[in-house]
Amino acid sequence: MKAKIIEAKPKKRTGTRKLKLALAIIVILILLVVFLLPAFVSSESGRKTIIAKINNSIDGKTDFSDLSMSWRKGVKVTDFSFEDNAGQILVKVKQIATKPHYTSILFGDLTFGETIIDKPIIKINLKDLPSRKAEHPQQKTLVEDKRSQPTVLPMKMIDLVVNDGSVKITSPKAETVELSKINSRLNLNPPGQQTIFDMNMAVIDQDKQSKISATGQVVPDIKAGWSLEGISGNLTIEVDDLDIGSLEPIFALAGIELQAQGEIRCHIKSEFEDGQIKNLIGQINGKTLNITIPGLEGDRFKSDILDIDIELASKPGLINVDSLQIHSDWVDAKVSGVIPTTFKSLEEFLRTDSIYNLDGTFECGLAPALTQMPHAFGIKEGVEITSGHLRCNVETLAKDGGKIIVGQAIAAGLQGIIKNKTVALSEPIRAEVEITSSPSGARLYKLDASAAFAKISCTGTNELLEYDVEIDLAEFQNQLGQLIDIGEYKVAGMFSSEGTVSVKEKEIAAVGSSVVKDFRLRSVEGVSAFEPKADIDFSASIDHDTNILNINTIRANAGFGRISMKDASIPLGKESAEPVELDVAAEVDLAKLQPFAVLLASFSADTQLEGTAVSALSINAKNDSYHITTNATRINDLKVVSPGKKPFEQNQISVTFDAELNPAKKAIEFKVISPQIKIQGNLQQIIDEKKTKLQGLANCEYDWVIISDLASQFLPEGLKLEGNRKDTIKVSSEYQPGQTDKLLANLTAESKLGFAKADYMGLNFGPTEMDIQARNGILEIAPFSTTVNNGQFNFAGGVDFEQKPPMFKIAKQIHIVKDVQINKETTEKFLKYINPIFANAVNASGVANFDCEQLAIPLGDTTGNELEVIGTISINQMRLQASDLLGQIFTAIGVRSHGQNMTLHPTRFVLQNGFLRYDDMQLDVDNKPVNFKGVIGVVDKSLDMTVTVTYSRKGRISRVVLPLRGTIDKPELDLGKLLEEQIKEQLKKQLKDHLKDDIGEKIIEGLEELFK
Repeated sequence: MKAKIIEAKPKKRTGTRKLKLALAIIVILILLVVFLLPAFVSSESGRKTIIAKINNSIDGKTDFSDLSMSWRKGVKVTDFSFEDNAGQILVKVKQIATKPHYTSILFGDLTFGETIIDKPIIKINLKDLPSRKAEHPQQKTLVEDKRSQPTVLPMKMIDLVVNDGSVKITSPKAETVELSKINSRLNLNPPGQQTIFDMNMAVIDQDKQSKISATGQVVPDIKAGWSLEGISGNLTIEVDDLDIGSLEPIFALAGIELQAQGEIRCHIKSEFEDGQIKNLIGQINGKTLNITIPGLEGDRFKSDILDIDIELASKPGLINVDSLQIHSDWVDAKVSGVIPTTFKSLEEFLRTDSIYNLDGTFECGLAPALTQMPHAFGIKEGVEITSGHLRCNVETLAKDGGKIIVGQAIAAGLQGIIKNKTVALSEPIRAEVEITSSPSGARLYKLDASAAFAKISCTGTNELLEYDVEIDLAEFQNQLGQLIDIGEYKVAGMFSSEGTVSVKEKEIAAVGSSVVKDFRLRSVEGVSAFEPKADIDFSASIDHDTNILNINTIRANAGFGRISMKDASIPLGKESAEPVELDVAAEVDLAKLQPFAVLLASFSADTQLEGTAVSALSINAKNDSYHITTNATRINDLKVVSPGKKPFEQNQISVTFDAELNPAKKAIEFKVISPQIKIQGNLQQIIDEKKTKLQGLANCEYDWVIISDLASQFLPEGLKLEGNRKDTIKVSSEYQPGQTDKLLANLTAESKLGFAKADYMGLNFGPTEMDIQARNGILEIAPFSTTVNNGQFNFAGGVDFEQKPPMFKIAKQIHIVKDVQINKETTEKFLKYINPIFANAVNASGVANFDCEQLAIPLGDTTGNELEVIGTISINQMRLQASDLLGQIFTAIGVRSHGQNMTLHPTRFVLQNGFLRYDDMQLDVDNKPVNFKGVIGVVDKSLDMTVTVTYSRKGRISRVVLPLRGTIDKPELDLGKLLEEQIKEQLKKQLKDHLKDDIGEKIIEGLEELFK
């Protein structure tokens, strides 16, 4: 054992030496890196390597003449330049020198010492860049969500100095602005520590030059970071005669489509503490201003003069306005005193021993305000406001040992012109408010407002305010509706509401009732709906701490039904963590509701509804997701009656509905279950900057009998379907954001559709299966065949939704109808437009064939003239109980009017532009040909035709061409030509029998000339 121990000692000493050697090598390598890295970076090889790495990773070209690095002196870059590949951005810098804190960088914190940028030049050319289109609402939401997050700066500390910089921007309209002589210093520190900045620059536009400077120091809150919340510090801004029109290229760079003209001078000095303005002193002066308002196309602010002087200070709950004066061409305002901002501060303000007061006046010319901003104020298109004035004032008075705040507002003389007609308010709109305090501490409130169409009064204390409202809806529309766009419907009735409002520091509660009497709504087409009386009772409150609307009860009663809600809560702020909880119960008389459905929901006025709908609906929402369910929705004694159709009656229909809706994600998942219909699926809209994608899926189980009865008013008249189905429908579409008209043009979908039986206009279809596919807006129905009227129906076709209007077309010639039996309905609905002999015919039978060369059916709203059909039709073994026209033809050709077998020979026809034409349609009656030729108006039912008939007299066969006029339903066959031919034959015979041959022949020739 001792020998073994002695032998192990040299091995241990060898391992220690190896460890020491390895550590020495690592230290040497680190030292080599430390000493060699600056040398490599500062060398020409290092410069080329760094430039190559940068250029390989960016869309552009970067270069610099020299790069030096020292652990003690920092990094210095000389003659730096960058140009993007599009030629829109060019950057040049004389020198960049910085002293990074290398140790902090190794631990992930970007910390720099003094950093100097000498003579930076930036040129941005947007001339060939297309202007940005308006953001889609969802895109805007995404941007706002990003902006709402606290800003995290990429570096913690830097002492930045910019010397003699310049920025030149060229807008898409080739307008150029230059920011020159940029000299600034930024001493940036982490939140919680003071950051100091000082910036000066000159704005040069052609020959004009103005100066802008901003200095200040801020201390951001440690928790909130770089945001306005919790920030403290001061800021001073100086602007000297700035031409705001010159800033359009800068607005274009920021994606703001703003047009502005005029000059502005301003001096603003402010101090803020914990995210609130502590004091503010400023003067803003503008002249010849003309500024568009983003988001409101056509609206603008325009004034030759704008002077704003402001001096204010604030403390919790109060804003002390030493002076606020605004003067422009059409606005004058003056305010001084203290403005309470909370209920607690209002109480302090109204104390009889307080030193606070508030005085102010406001005057506005309504004609220029409403003319310049018609969209913002909802002015009706085509109205020119010519006069009007708004005056407001507020003052604080002492009375009976207490204090009164008195305010008045009056809008008078509002007048305009529309279609060369003067319109005006018959009376001014007035409002008066009084808030009174007494030595006892009571607070009395009074509000009165009046107009020709309304009266509003409110009196009481802050503990309990009583209100009363009366509005004449017809007079409201007659007065304001002349000037302001308040909808296309005509409205009449009397609205009244009364109740109480309790205003407390933590809660506002309201209890009241509203009534609408003799309410009538009428569309421009004259369709109207009437409700003799509807009333609403409600009790609700708003909690200031949670910002939640709590609805104790809402009960609405009207002639068509009742709706109620109780114990509901609705968060009013987007940031609220509380969910929305609503339970709604409703009972509706469908017959009494129908007039409103006809007026507001395009329901057919000819279809009558009966029955009672009862529903209990639950709505829950949280985190932008809404869950809507009902397990107790039913319709009792439902009856649907449509003209010319068998009434649909059902003792009870029950529906279960479950849907998950997320407006933020534009997504919905749904489930509808009833005894005859089950639908489950989802639909989602995904939007990014480049495209909008819509995709959805629905699994359906349904009974065609129920569907066709319920949807009879939306289906082609007379269509009846039968069969139980299980189908899956998949849809998707991609299009540019905002271009919803391209949804169908880019549609992709697939589904199978079929039925066990169908009846339509005398066509009785057997079991049918169709495969429907859509790719990039082109919908196709795969070829299929089915039985119809003991014959065969073959079909295939498609729709290109890019075409306007979309047209359903067949791709190639199809023998659509093969050996199909005709009947009374098919003759009345289809065949009478081919030939008027089928109009008013009865007991029709026969075997028809139709070979179609071209078919184009317009979809959507059309005149009917867009329908195109080219094909060949024939009918064998045809029998008709003679119509009026056919009876006249039978009489002319001398055959019996009953029991005749007829044959309609194959005839090619063309239907275009609302008119059907053919050159020769031969109908054989008892082996006697009858030939039709001419034009039939499919839309106006006009006839411009001829009928060539064959008749025989005493063995002699003749053919006569007879004019056919009138309409399809009332054809007029001119039999005078036939009578003429018969008279002529009689004269010829008599002349031949009684005169010599040569004399008789000459007389006959003369008669023929006469009858021409």
